[in-house]
Amino acid sequence: MTGNDEPSSDGMEDNSDRAFDSGREEREAHYPDEGYTLVEINLMRPPGEALSVVSHHLALSSITIPPATEFEDYVVYDQYGHAYDHDDLQDPLEAVDTTDVDGIVDTIQTGESKAQSLAIFRLARLAEADPNAGLTAVPVLTTELQGSDPAVQAEAVTILSYVAQEYPEEVTPAAEDVIEFLTSEADPDVLADAITIVAEIADSNPSAVVDAVPKLAALLQDGSPADATAITAIQRVAEAYPDAVVPITPQLTAYLDENNESHRIGALATLGTLSKDYPNVAEDTIPTAIELLDADHYKLRANAAGLLADLADAYPDQVKPVVPRAIELLEDSDEKARYNATSILARIAKADSDAVKPAIEPLIDALDEDFVYTRSNACWALGYLAAEDALDRLREVEETDPNEEVRHAASVAIGEIESR
Repeated sequence: MTGNDEPSSDGMEDNSDRAFDSGREEREAHYPDEGYTLVEINLMRPPGEALSVVSHHLALSSITIPPATEFEDYVVYDQYGHAYDHDDLQDPLEAVDTTDVDGIVDTIQTGESKAQSLAIFRLARLAEADPNAGLTAVPVLTTELQGSDPAVQAEAVTILSYVAQEYPEEVTPAAEDVIEFLTSEADPDVLADAITIVAEIADSNPSAVVDAVPKLAALLQDGSPADATAITAIQRVAEAYPDAVVPITPQLTAYLDENNESHRIGALATLGTLSKDYPNVAEDTIPTAIELLDADHYKLRANAAGLLADLADAYPDQVKPVVPRAIELLEDSDEKARYNATSILARIAKADSDAVKPAIEPLIDALDEDFVYTRSNACWALGYLAAEDALDRLREVEETDPNEEVRHAASVAIGEIESR
């Protein structure tokens, strides 16, 4: 009998070795340069032909691994060749004792590569559900921002963004390191999270992020994944440090000509903040703001009216043509639009009472508004208008309004009217 009836054991070993090598080479070809790749495994294909990349992510917590089926499975690879399966990436809210955050933080600091990745992944998912879970980790996460693996940095920024939205003051010590990520070269998700952190810190401690303004402005010019949030951050800084924001007025003004409503809303608000101290920087926006008083979006109408109110003191003649529209806005569905309309009318009335005479009756009605400062503005406007028809109502406001500031404004208005 010849030896051709059965394959030799040597041939089987050669085939096995070749399959092993093909599989290893295929896996290595799917390791990312940084971060993580989600890979599909086609169980019907041989080693060397079974893997295909589904997506790439810098942060492990941004990956949702699909369930396995009869014909396919999924795995996540990192740049070091570690594989992460369904068990590794299961919901940490179910798999981790949420009281053991200290243990997770210790692993972030001392664990080997895969253990560290899984620990910071779990903390990110926990902090997403409950930002309080990330509080004790803030010092460690801040340290990780300084020269760690980009994937670890990305996860740290994500966790800090969750914490910042609830506890901005706790994240403030990380501000300087977070600002370093405000570049167009940053991963889009990391950049969006960094902008969120800066915006949240700016709300409670704008001095900590005032140095971020030039970088935010550059991002606005280039286009960023979170323009609206960047504008919010800039506005919050502008309220305390307008000098720091005045140089980027051209970028803000450019947004008024866009179709993106959130950009225009934020730009109007920021320009209004700046114009309180520097009206000249927004003078050229008056025609555009007048047009936006007819916008469909209530915030656009309200913010356009607010900007015009802020500019009315310095440029009453340019803003005066909006008086008829401001009178209409006294009946707008939005409270802020009504308030800003009374601001326009009061300031124009101070400069040119004749132009605002048609507003007397609507302004008397505005004395019944819920918002304190709308009532106060109405009082001031009626005083500037010497509106005798409003005297009885103003005396009633002076005696019965629950707010001291409104009562004072009514008293001053009464004095103005009676002295004419």
